[in-house]
Amino acid sequence: MVRPPMARLLIVEDNHELASLIVSSAQGRGHDARAVHTGEAALEALSPGTRWDAALVDLLLPDIRGSEVLGALRAHGIPAIAVSGVYKGDRFAQEAVQIHGARGFFEKPFELLQVLEALEKAGGVEPVPRAPPPVDEGAAQDVLLDDADLIVLEELMPTPEDAGSPMQAIPDSAPLPGLESEEPALPLPFAHRGKVWSGEEASPAPAKARRALPEWSLAGDLKDTSVARLLNAYYESRHHGELKLRQGSVLKVVYFESGRIVYAASNLAHERFGRFCVRRGVLDEAKLAQVAAVAKEQGLRTGEAMIRLGLLDAGRRKQLLEEQVRELLWSTFPWTEGAYGFSAMRPQRADLVKLSVFPGDLILEGVEKTETLVALRQRMSTGRRLFPTADPPYGLHELKLQGPQALLLAYADGSKTVEDLLALVDVSERQALATLRGLELLGVLEERPETPSRRHRISFGL
Repeated sequence: MVRPPMARLLIVEDNHELASLIVSSAQGRGHDARAVHTGEAALEALSPGTRWDAALVDLLLPDIRGSEVLGALRAHGIPAIAVSGVYKGDRFAQEAVQIHGARGFFEKPFELLQVLEALEKAGGVEPVPRAPPPVDEGAAQDVLLDDADLIVLEELMPTPEDAGSPMQAIPDSAPLPGLESEEPALPLPFAHRGKVWSGEEASPAPAKARRALPEWSLAGDLKDTSVARLLNAYYESRHHGELKLRQGSVLKVVYFESGRIVYAASNLAHERFGRFCVRRGVLDEAKLAQVAAVAKEQGLRTGEAMIRLGLLDAGRRKQLLEEQVRELLWSTFPWTEGAYGFSAMRPQRADLVKLSVFPGDLILEGVEKTETLVALRQRMSTGRRLFPTADPPYGLHELKLQGPQALLLAYADGSKTVEDLLALVDVSERQALATLRGLELLGVLEERPETPSRRHRISFGL
């Protein structure tokens, strides 16, 4: 049962994806939260008759000083928590708290749960209990949730007898079996698809339904953002949670722990692990049918059956799973239509293969593999000037930049156009443009206005 809102929270954060994630997480904890993306919008939100129990303020805003926002909140008696990816260390923490009245200060990247707990404490509401740690659901062994086949919804998998059939996708007009019930027999994250995306009531739960799954909150449209920027938001907040992506009838979910991708799922039948292994040349059709038969007969997961047959070892299986997750996510990079939503991370089974995919390298590699030269030329026009971002989600030491990529980043100081940068490095046009595009999607580079204005980003107190 969803509790009534416990507190009204104002989130002042110019990173739209991060703000959306914070709001969704706060709502998932029972609060009424709203995001604004400029200091001026924050001041407008303090109109008479509007009540806020607490606020979160990013100190680096695009228009006015963060100290001005903190001062206005203090004048209205609204406790605030300050965050920043630029102003770090005891000096700025003390200034934010002792001079500008913040109740606390967090450096980016931060753990989102800690920030939400600080907001709840500042707002005088009872903290929401932390979610239980991952557990081993030993009693659920009769439910075959294959870590190798978490890449596809169990209900949509072809039967073992069909394992040798050609790759197939779910047609747009086809119903999605097993997704309409509120508490399905298989604990999969798409169980609420009927209610979340269409608003329709779910059908009654089956007799042997398992525990209910977390509700999804609709966060926004993909036309306003990109999958890469959503991955950045999870990493910057070191969040444990699930990101749901939908385009037409295609549904995908990405699972995070501490901002890193631990696995992913899709409702496309051809994205199952066995099919992926066929595409990679690990299996042929005959071996795939044999694997499916062994898995069914012995009650094994697909990857375990492949190990039993001597087709893989444990290390190779994990490597293939990580490659499959990358491929699944890269397929969403071109999406400019669709929707996304957030949910808290549900307790995970302890016997599943645990992946840890760094989103920074995934994004850089994905742009190079998925973007065509024509598309790159359109996005990275020759006259654009790119600057280093003041508060990137990633530290440069975290990114695995090759020599030419690092050189491009060093040259991109705002004084040169994209055309200039292309002339300075000895790589192909496509590789150079893909690197610049990837660094922009990572939030490491940005384009700034030619002439300063009141909306030009300024500091919070100095």
